[in-house]
Amino acid sequence: MWLHDIPQMALAGAVATLGVVILLELRSFQRLRRSVDINLGRVFEQLEMLRAESRQMLDAQALARAQAQQAAARAAAQAAPVKRATAHDEMIERPMALPESERPMIEPTAVDFLVAPPIVNPAYENAGALAAQGLEAAQIAARSGLPAGEARLLASLAAARAKRDQAAAAATDSTGPVDSANG
Repeated sequence: MWLHDIPQMALAGAVATLGVVILLELRSFQRLRRSVDINLGRVFEQLEMLRAESRQMLDAQALARAQAQQAAARAAAQAAPVKRATAHDEMIERPMALPESERPMIEPTAVDFLVAPPIVNPAYENAGALAAQGLEAAQIAARSGLPAGEARLLASLAAARAKRDQAAAAATDSTGPVDSANG
């Protein structure tokens, strides 16, 4: 009777060990999934920051382009003597591209309408404030606890914002006196 119990006990022990191993693997998969979800969420937060920053940059460029065109049109209207254009002049001066008013509008995609919720992560907010102060990426990573890649992203976005703000300030400073002299 003991001879039959030993193999059954060994088999039961192996099955129990296998069950424990499977439970430990399931637990590690849950941890891995949670970690991937957290990191994937951070990646999407970074992508949203980049998309918002590029949208602001494109809007600022369009505004600057419109201001430059208005200033050029005003300067051309004031400086250019009135002359009658011939048919030959019109053919030579005709632009090769369609004016913006005649270009077909590019329809927005469904992705353009998706807006991620705002980032409420205190680490990002603190790191963003540090980046706005002009700190290096390594210093931001050390102070905020963010990974180095995320700190580099925030530092580069802050530097781009600062350059764009300086360019906008320089453009308004340069057009300000011209407008007041004309008005």
